[in-house]
Amino acid sequence: MIVNFEDITQELNEDELKLIPILINGFSNHSESNPIKAPVIVEKVNSILHLKDLKIKITEPRLRKCCNYIRTNALLPLIATSNGYFVSKDPVIISSQIKSLRQRATSINSCADGLEKFLR
Repeated sequence: MIVNFEDITQELNEDELKLIPILINGFSNHSESNPIKAPVIVEKVNSILHLKDLKIKITEPRLRKCCNYIRTNALLPLIATSNGYFVSKDPVIISSQIKSLRQRATSINSCADGLEKFLR
């Protein structure tokens, strides 16, 4: 759980964990040539949940948490770009995603370093 974002970064609950196979199945139908954007995923998943008369709803932040879970547990080589989410087994694309994630982590650390100077 991340401080100041506890409500959206808390661990997946039991109902959300049940969504993981549904998400994996859905993502598996999307390649680099037909990525799917988060708002579309949220809409589709919530319509499935409604049809099954389940009382939970997924939001984009919780979708990102689910994607984090999928990647962290190496369940699917899930790629995210400005064009949307897709699955790829191409080592070049996976390496590019790893580089992007590491660059974002570095950028966040730089922001934290800058703010830390106000505490000195």
